[in-house]
Amino acid sequence: MGMSEAQSLAIESWTLYAIAIIVVICRTLSRRILLGSFKKLQIDDYIMFFVVCCYTIVIVGTNLTAVNLNAYLPPDFLATITPAEILNAIYGCKWTFATELTKLTTVWGCKACLLILYNHMTKGLPRYHRAVKYVAAYTVSGYIIVMILFLGVWCRPVTWYWKVPVPNSQCASYYNHLINDAVFNITSDLLILSLPIPLLIKAQLPLKRKIVLLGIFSLGTLSILCAILNRYYNFTAGYGSLIYLNWYAGETSTAVIVANIPHLWPLISRVFGLGAFKSSSPDSSNRFHLSTSNQGITSRRRTAHHGLDHDGYIRSESEERIAGGGNGGWGTKSMGEGDVELAHANGGFDANVVGGGRRDDAPIWGMPVRDSDRDDKDRIMKTVHINQFSEND
Repeated sequence: MGMSEAQSLAIESWTLYAIAIIVVICRTLSRRILLGSFKKLQIDDYIMFFVVCCYTIVIVGTNLTAVNLNAYLPPDFLATITPAEILNAIYGCKWTFATELTKLTTVWGCKACLLILYNHMTKGLPRYHRAVKYVAAYTVSGYIIVMILFLGVWCRPVTWYWKVPVPNSQCASYYNHLINDAVFNITSDLLILSLPIPLLIKAQLPLKRKIVLLGIFSLGTLSILCAILNRYYNFTAGYGSLIYLNWYAGETSTAVIVANIPHLWPLISRVFGLGAFKSSSPDSSNRFHLSTSNQGITSRRRTAHHGLDHDGYIRSESEERIAGGGNGGWGTKSMGEGDVELAHANGGFDANVVGGGRRDDAPIWGMPVRDSDRDDKDRIMKTVHINQFSEND
């Protein structure tokens, strides 16, 4: 039975691994298109490279755990275990420990990459930006707590994780650790999943495109489902069953795929010639256009070339002069914080906040505004539409 399950696990886990690695490669190429050079890759890109290393160990570890013994053995077997079997079980225990350790880092590393993305999306939106920071603080705290308890509390000394037989059952079953990990893992996933939803609901996009974006960012529900099933089979699988290892591979693979999919549009746009996610002008190659919907405001482009800021998003040098006070005049309604328009540099989707800004507001994501001659009473009463297209190499 063990070999049959092990073979099935090998096929499933390495297939998922191949898919996940392809997605990561596509994400990296997409970022190259967006940034213009591999040298300009950002911190979340390098975090993902480290995540891939940990993820590889998880897949190798699950398969080696499947074909070796470990400390979680029935009492009657332990009573008659041979020295050779003990050595084999110790080897298996070490891989079980390495698999669990790298699984934690893989999953939480993917959370970090998503939080960095949401941090960029909410620049210039103080309320949403604070929410991202709070969720990030909870996520980091959860990872630290889980690792401290796993390495220093549940099984002491830590070398008992690969001691056979072991007097502390927690070193063999990981029972307390699995509960603790599930709590912080699933709750942080739920919080991260909730971050982009309010932004997308308020996005000034056609309904079909809004639904597409909601679908992309809702893929995190798959990670939550895999985490739940992983723990369910951990607690219910009997001695000798390998089904829980399938869900170790499934959970980590899903996390890697979900964390990379939001970055793929620039590559898809380049390969299939789809243009920008939000496009309204067929003759707008290698540029973006600004148009204002309010009278009384003049906008002057300071440069004809658009580049990317240090976060990898469109940088536009522009100067805004307010012709009147910030009282919602000129026959237009006053726009508040949180009114968002989504587009994306080089074929993706960025966020432009519509109106409500003051002198001390953070710059809009991808559209920093330089204000030269307005006082603190003035408000920007302007809707900016940005159409962006992939640059040719």
